[in-house]
This record gives sequence, C-alpha cells and structure tokens, in this order.
Amino acid sequence: MDFIYKLKKALAKNNSLLCIGLDTNIEKIPNNFPKSINSILEFNRDIIEATYDVVCAYKINTAFYEALGARGFEILKLTIDAIPKDIPVILDSKRGDVRSTNEMYAKSLFVELGADAITVNPYFGVESIEPFVKFGDKFVFVVVLSTNQGAFDFQYLKCADKFVFQHIAERFISSKFKNLGFVVGATKGEDIKLVRELSDETLFLIPGIGEQKGNLELALKYGVNKDKIALINVSRAIIYASNSKNFAQKAREKAVEFKEKINKILENI
Repeated sequence: MDFIYKLKKALAKNNSLLCIGLDTNIEKIPNNFPKSINSILEFNRDIIEATYDVVCAYKINTAFYEALGARGFEILKLTIDAIPKDIPVILDSKRGDVRSTNEMYAKSLFVELGADAITVNPYFGVESIEPFVKFGDKFVFVVVLSTNQGAFDFQYLKCADKFVFQHIAERFISSKFKNLGFVVGATKGEDIKLVRELSDETLFLIPGIGEQKGNLELALKYGVNKDKIALINVSRAIIYASNSKNFAQKAREKAVEFKEKINKILENI
C-alpha cells in the first residue's frame, strides 16, 4: 500500500498527527521486565497495543536494534510485524552513501524489513537518493534540519545568502521526486519556517518534541503543509512515561495528551 495513502487513512481514522518513536533501550524499560533483549519485543508490543488507535505512524530508530546483533534484527522485524498493517512504519536509519551501497540499504529497509518510509542523510547528493525513491510506493525523509546542537556545525553555514540547510531543501525540491519529504527538528523553532517557505506541499517529519523540549506550537505553525499535515514524533516522553507495571496505560495517557495538544493547536492554524 502506498505510504501517503496509508498515512492519510490513519490520519482520518485516528484524527491524529502523532507519530510515536519506538527507540527502546533495555536500560530504560520498566523494572518488572527481565533484563533480557527479548523483553524489548514484549515492551514494544505492549506500547503498540496501548497506542495504535491514537497515532498516525510509528518511527523506529534502527540503531537501538542493530546494537543488539542478530537477535536485535529479529526483534526489529517482529516489532514491525506487531504494528497494525494500516499504520505506517518509518525506519529512522539515516542511511546515506554512494548509489550502489544505497541500493543495498533500500533493499534491506524496504524489502527485507518492510518499512513504509525511511530517513536518509543528504550528504552524498541527490543522485545517491534515487535508489530509495525508485520504490514508488514507499517514502523517503531527507534530514534537512536536525534537532541536535551539532546542527550548527554545518547546517547553519552561510552559502551565498542562504544557510546550507536551505540549499539542501531547495535542491531536493527541484528534483521533483514525488515520494520525498524532509526531517526538520522541532528544536529549531522558527527556522522551520525557512524550509516551509520553499514548498507548501512537502511533508515534514518533525522530531524533538518531548524530552528534547522542542516548541510544539512553532513546529505545527511552520511545519504543516498546505493540507495541514506533518508527522509530530514523540519518543521517550511517551514510551517511558512510567516505570511501573501500568507503563502501557501511562504511555497511552501521555499519547492522548500529546494528540489533544496537537489538535488544539491545529484548530488555530
């Protein structure tokens, strides 16, 4: 099923722009779980079961699973399988390399793991992203403006009269790839506007809300496209909302809280 079609169906069904990040760290899951990597899968399934009807997507950072070796890869695949088929799955892998290597990354993420969308690093240029976008029913989010402090090392360098992140966004917009959007961090506040001004259509995936204390109001004001859609990702603030046995219920309550905040802000945009 096409990513955008699946996303819009989930948006309509759950009335939500909330995307939950399943960046699960065994050291942070509730103490009632055994300290075994198999507990990660059980934890993920409980979180999914408690929240699938209040989200538009799930985002999974692959590093948290790759670090666990072969069993981690299995847990990643089983976590994806646990997500209802009508909810999009974004693998936050930030892959980026030459074309031939990206062809293998695309096969791994889209074919073997079954992701609906992925994140990629733009440093190797537009042509290097082609192996990903050629999967026409999938979607690619290019990291344009990251949430971390290190963004100021390169992304904010001035080139002519614009920042590097603006040039990156412009170049990908001019590529005319249909199944491509941008990652823009909520921690960058009004600078999101500088990317949105380049296109009123491009879909944004916006991390940085919650633990990173990004500004939700600004993220929505400048982040939503002409269809009033953006994916607002929240990870730790939801999945680690409680360390008690009722962690799943607490995660649901926090997810509902974020969903309602988002919808309230949207009413005034």
